[in-house]
Amino acid sequence: MKPKSKKIRNERGRPLPITATNTGKRGAGGSSSYSNKLLKFYDDSNDILLVGEGDFSFTKALLLPPHSCAPDRITTTVFDSRDDLREKYPDTAETNIKFLEEYTVSEKAVKHNNDKSESEEDYEHYYPHSDEEQEHYNADAATDGHSDVPEKVKILYKVDATALTKTKHLRKRKFDCCVFNFPHTGSGIKDQDRNILKNQELLAGFFKSVISVLKPRGTVVVTIFDGPPYSLWNLKDLAKASGFETVRSGKFVWDHYEDYKHRKTSGMGETTKKSQERDARTYIFRLLDPAKKDTAPPANLKRKQGRNRKDDKRTKRTRDDSSDSADDD
Repeated sequence: MKPKSKKIRNERGRPLPITATNTGKRGAGGSSSYSNKLLKFYDDSNDILLVGEGDFSFTKALLLPPHSCAPDRITTTVFDSRDDLREKYPDTAETNIKFLEEYTVSEKAVKHNNDKSESEEDYEHYYPHSDEEQEHYNADAATDGHSDVPEKVKILYKVDATALTKTKHLRKRKFDCCVFNFPHTGSGIKDQDRNILKNQELLAGFFKSVISVLKPRGTVVVTIFDGPPYSLWNLKDLAKASGFETVRSGKFVWDHYEDYKHRKTSGMGETTKKSQERDARTYIFRLLDPAKKDTAPPANLKRKQGRNRKDDKRTKRTRDDSSDSADDD
């Protein structure tokens, strides 16, 4: 029998997302906490929107194996201007941008229909398409156009993830999949309660905004680090408050994204612990069917000050690993 997962609860008794303190270890049942399989969050025919992309290394990784996404299916956006990116990430941003600008579909790795991976089978399991839905997707793809530059990635600068339709190009588009990796305000607030609140507001704004650019059966993908303070954001509650349900979650495996490097919002540099050595989890959401919506109160954005001693001790034990998280992407 599968052992029950122990959940941390906040001061109101609500369960918080499971932390990954035993990641990679074998439990009593002999099974691993996480799977290292590729969590494929998109279909090959999907139009994908990436927000908060930092130095664009994740976008680049999606074009390379094992993903090999078609470049004209990807629209990638960043909050900063191109000049700001050059200054913040001088060693990587401009190189990655030029790679995206020059990459064409002819360079895309050839896929064979009979080479279906286990991850693709998993993906079909949690993201099924009926014949009717597939016809709807095909019709959308035939009419919305994929890029101003044929067969190229569409790159957009100065895009606010909480106000996506303020960008003219995004007002004209609908996407099958919208991705926000390691969201963070980068505000540098040292007070943990205020820091958590600001990042909850960022995510709440994103979930509200993304609805306007999402296709009816589209998905939203958010990846965050495991453990406090990220687990205290109550990501799934925030999504639910905006009308989304959790479809699936899984371990974010760094090795599946070639040359992808997590970057701090404030610029180059690593956190206390290298990002590739930190556990992270990807959550996949989809808009709730109106018939399934309930009257549950929205996620509590404001957290009480003066947490009890037990919570303070738990936070202190993990603070060394996330001491500079206020500057993370």
